[in-house]
Amino acid sequence: MRKFAMILAASGLALAACSSDNASETEPKEETVNTEEAAKESETAEATKSAEEGEGVNVDKGLFNVEVTIPASFFEGEDPEQAAADAEAEGVGEATVNEDGSVTYKMSKARHKELMEELATSMEEAKNEITESGDFPSIQSIESSKNYDNFTVNVDREAYENSFDGFATMTLGMIGSYYQIYDGADADSFEVVIEMADAATGEVFDTITYPEALEEMGEE
Repeated sequence: MRKFAMILAASGLALAACSSDNASETEPKEETVNTEEAAKESETAEATKSAEEGEGVNVDKGLFNVEVTIPASFFEGEDPEQAAADAEAEGVGEATVNEDGSVTYKMSKARHKELMEELATSMEEAKNEITESGDFPSIQSIESSKNYDNFTVNVDREAYENSFDGFATMTLGMIGSYYQIYDGADADSFEVVIEMADAATGEVFDTITYPEALEEMGEE
């Protein structure tokens, strides 16, 4: 249950990091009238993704709104009240601290879609930065799945194994993990798998799995 907190602590990611400068959103007029009642009446017509209450990250998609509930255990060492205030300040949506210490982020479906698009953009920018900045010269290209739960990093193996370029995988693993969480993945079972491949032969010579990699780092 500490996985999400470890991801945030290690990466420095917060809701502000994936919000645009103009994050405040104007709700469509049709969404402002009896939104709650309409959402409840239309639940059977909408696909709902949810984890067991109090255990995983609960993403509930209604007609107009999306609610993301993060359990109290994910805020270990953090202040849920501050997290909620920061989210609202950044225009993510309405944030409520529940009696059990969990936090529910409520936003329009349009805002949730925008948030996921911003995360995807952040990931693509990170991939480009890794391969084009020159800071990680052994890394030649990065391939990823559509929802960023699998990556193949093609490298000059000899150069890679004699460098610290492996730190680049932390960015992929942590943004990928964040994407999974807000897309409704179960907090106790999601994985982001990064395969390191020799660009010359195509051989996968190492596999890194997040968030387990962060847990292992914390134990050292």
